[in-house]
Parts: sequence; C-alpha cells; structure tokens
Amino acid sequence: MPHQITEEKIAQLTQKWLQSRFSEEHLACQFYLTESLSERLHRVADAFPANSLHTVAIKANPLLPVLKHVRKQGFSVEAASMGEIHLALEAGFPEKQIIFDSPVKTEVELAFALHNGLPINVDNFHELERIAAIRQNACQSNIGLRVNPQVGAGSISTTSVADSYSKFAIPIKEQNEQLLRAFRQHPWLCGVHLHTGSQGCSINQLLQGIDTVLNYLSQWRRIFPELHNQLRFIDIGGGLPVSYHFDETPPNMKEYASRVVQLLEKHQWHHLQLITEFGRYYHVNSGFTISKVEYVKTYTQPQTAMIHLGADYFVRECLNPESWYHEVSVFDNQGFQKPPIHSATYNLAGPLCFAGDIVVRNRELPYINPNDYVVIHDTGGYTFAMYSHYISRQMPPILDVDQNGELKLLRPGETAAQTVLFWEGKW
Repeated sequence: MPHQITEEKIAQLTQKWLQSRFSEEHLACQFYLTESLSERLHRVADAFPANSLHTVAIKANPLLPVLKHVRKQGFSVEAASMGEIHLALEAGFPEKQIIFDSPVKTEVELAFALHNGLPINVDNFHELERIAAIRQNACQSNIGLRVNPQVGAGSISTTSVADSYSKFAIPIKEQNEQLLRAFRQHPWLCGVHLHTGSQGCSINQLLQGIDTVLNYLSQWRRIFPELHNQLRFIDIGGGLPVSYHFDETPPNMKEYASRVVQLLEKHQWHHLQLITEFGRYYHVNSGFTISKVEYVKTYTQPQTAMIHLGADYFVRECLNPESWYHEVSVFDNQGFQKPPIHSATYNLAGPLCFAGDIVVRNRELPYINPNDYVVIHDTGGYTFAMYSHYISRQMPPILDVDQNGELKLLRPGETAAQTVLFWEGKW
C-alpha cells in the first residue's frame, strides 16, 4: 500500500467533485477516505501483540462518522476533553474503551470518569490526590500515571512533549522518588503512560522514551517488588511520524512495534499490556483538500494564488511554515492535473485578514490561472479538526466515497445562516 493517496485517485475524485452539486455549493472541499483509515488500522493491529489495546486520538479527526467507523473496526479512542468523551459516547463506544487524557481535568470531570469506569491517565500529583479523594473501592477505572521521560525535543518544538520541561506529565528524573512513593501509596495505580511527541520525533527518540521509562520501572521494582504485579499496562502514546513528501518513506509500523516488544523483554516487563494512542498515523495521509483559485496576482514575486482556505483550516502551516510542509498539485477547471512543463514560484494565500495567512510559500508549481484548482495533500488530520471561525468563513464539506465509488457526505459544508447561529449561540 502506498503511504499516500495516489495522484491518480485524487484526480478521479477531483473530477467527480467538479461534476457534482457539492462544487456548486462550495468553492473548497475536504476528502477523507475511510478505506485508507481501515488499512492503517489493520496495519497497526497486525504489527503489535494480539492483547494490545489500540486507541485512536479523537483530536486528530473528531468527525462522528469516522469515530463510528473506528468503533466498528474494533478499536478504542483517546479523549482529551469532556467534549471528546461525549463524541465517543455518541459514536457508541463503551465507557471502558474511552481513555481520558486531558491535562486539565476538573473534579466534576474526574467524578464522571470514575463513576462511569473510563480509563484515566493522571497528568500530575494534584490530579492524583483528587482521584484518591473521589474514587470508591469498587471503582472500575484503570488508572495510569503519566510521566515525562525527558529524552529531549524533536525537530518541531511545539509538538515535542518530552524535553526537560513540558507542560504535560511528571518529570521522571526530578520526581523519581515521588513517583515511586505514589505507586506504593496507591495500589490501584495499575499503569504508566508516556508520550514523547508527534511528528518531528524520530522512531529512535520514541523508543528512547519507552526505554527510559521501563528502566525507571525496573529500578522501582527492585525497591518495591510488589510493583511488578501492580502494573498491568504501559501506554506508549502515539507520535509515529508520517510523510508529507512524495519522495520520503515514513517509519515502518511493524518495525516500530517489534522494537517496542524487544524493550519489554529487555526490561522483563513481558506481562504489561501495550496501549497505543496514534492519531496522525491513521488520519493525515487519508485525506486531501481542494480549493478553487479565485485570483492570481502575477505582479507579486513570488506570484500569489488566492484560495478559499487559509489559517482557518491550516493553523500550524500558516503560523509555523518551516515545520509543516504539504505537497501541492494543480488542476484545471475540468479537473485535469497540470504537468510541470511551464512553472513559476507561488505563494498560496488564504482569505483571512492578516498577513500570515499563507498556506504554502515560495513553491515551484505549474502555471496557475484563476478558476484552476489546487489540491493540498495529506490533510486528513489536524486540519479541519482545528478549524477557526475567524472572519466567519464557512467550513467546507467533507466527503468520502462509498463502495461503488460515489461521493458521500461525512459532514455537510456550513451555510451562512449556520454561521449566524454559531455566533448567536443557537447552534
């Protein structure tokens, strides 16, 4: 399986969209292929031990039809807020299949999770004290403690969470004794959670984070032998990087899983159940975005193609362009891809009212004309999930294809009337 949706497939779907009513109603659209998601889910399930628990990070793609698809494939989910918990419940997930990971859980939220048996990863000692005060002896929630392995930042600082300082988790080096004391004092703590980062962190750095935590667990076990049986799982988070480039091969999931298992064996923690929380891996390469080109400013250098999505859709790309790259293809108004025979240097600029609203900068692309279409590749995660209503633009429709190859809606595009209701608080 190619790691990205092929350009041939994208061309077929672009032409279908242009011939459909959807292109008449909206000037941009998002494609998300659940077929691609299924292939990635199965790839993860096949790579890890059979007793592993695989969750999908809701934050990467919170579409309800997608969550329902995840549930039907036998996977669980990771929720970072009460809103995401309710999305998961609405999608039909049993409470025990919703891992609650927010770093800012309130007492009310913790009481809800404990009462309903949701697994919880505790972010800090204060939260641990709250849980100890709230939980009952009959509590059915599996509870783990999140630690920061402190193995350093990756190449993208904003998505790295295992440097010496992180807003997340408990630093394992400075709080070594306190962490051991927490496990001794709370025998219902049955797991440990870590997450090194997402994109920009190499496979070796992710493995180093796991190795570091397992090494500390082994040290604690020598002091407190009961810890061996007390711990039942290790949640290794997500973070395996994906490729946003046509010519770049991403890390191999099977190799990663094999090396994780080797670390469990090395440290003699064979009995621990592995839990994963991938999001980007499942979603990013499963989608792409199309926008009509409204104008081309040929009198600027680089030339500027004005499109209908910007920082409202591509927040990270616009605010941190050095770290977030997307391949771009250009299509004419009939949906035929333009070859790079004649090219120029372009910025792709969005419709928002600030200067940083540029999605792609200084890119050599085939000649772009008004009424052409640009396809921005690998946008199935962390794009529409982060949508902003700044200047009250309407979110575009999100489309999939059914078993017959026909277009189907995952989410309709917003109307101007719905935007008014949003700001009026009547949605």
